[in-house]
Amino acid sequence: MKELLTRTASGAVYVLLMIVAIYGGQWFAEENKWVGIIIFNVIFMAIGMIGVYETIHNLQLGGHRVNAPIAYVAGALSLLLFSTLANAWLSELQLIFAILIPAIVMISQLWSHDESPMEMIGNTILPLVWVVLPIILLGYLHDDYPGRVMIMFILIWVNDSFAYLTGRLIGRHKMWERHSPGKTWEGTIGGFVFCVAAAIFIGPYLDPWTAEGWRWAIVGATCSITATLGDLVESMFKRSCGVKDSGNIMPGHGGVLDRFDSILMTTPFMMIVFNS
Repeated sequence: MKELLTRTASGAVYVLLMIVAIYGGQWFAEENKWVGIIIFNVIFMAIGMIGVYETIHNLQLGGHRVNAPIAYVAGALSLLLFSTLANAWLSELQLIFAILIPAIVMISQLWSHDESPMEMIGNTILPLVWVVLPIILLGYLHDDYPGRVMIMFILIWVNDSFAYLTGRLIGRHKMWERHSPGKTWEGTIGGFVFCVAAAIFIGPYLDPWTAEGWRWAIVGATCSITATLGDLVESMFKRSCGVKDSGNIMPGHGGVLDRFDSILMTTPFMMIVFNS
């Protein structure tokens, strides 16, 4: 009972934080768009850096070598330079920095005596590609329209919830036991169906992007598929590192990667869908 209460309270704080991040600007300064952008960026920059820490920490726990100082500095600078706050003034610097990051990581290994320098390079770049880039893209989606980010979170919650419920009720056939023993095809299909339905009925009310149901069906299908794949990728990552949870910042839920694995994988694909 205590564990359930802890999990519920932690989940409530998580949901409230997301709502404040997405809509806080409209509450506190409706006429000033920059207030909302600042609130969103500050909260998600913090989330991004925690995600970077969890990635590096778990890699190290699993015996994987990573150049932690460079990964932290590159992650923090990327979140600052590529945030929607800086986008209007730093476009040239952003391009230069994007080119320099992988070059600096690779050059730094010339002074290392590591017998597997390419593995070190890959592990150092991983948090930038897996965590930082999607957080930056999520900021651009929020800048376009806050409801766009809200619908993504809602669809992922719907997909996860109904995949779990359907799997518990009628799940028989394992989907990908090597990476996630609890997932079934029945549960995955159930989550997909409800996610698409939710996108069609809820999407137009949260985002004026379009009123065409078939377009929202594509949004729901994309969210469901990529959210499931994101969860599987994070499970694969944790297994390779030998950990159960990515962290313990959210009691009863695990770490940032445990809670944001789906949104990190979904965001790049949704950038394509919403801009098509």
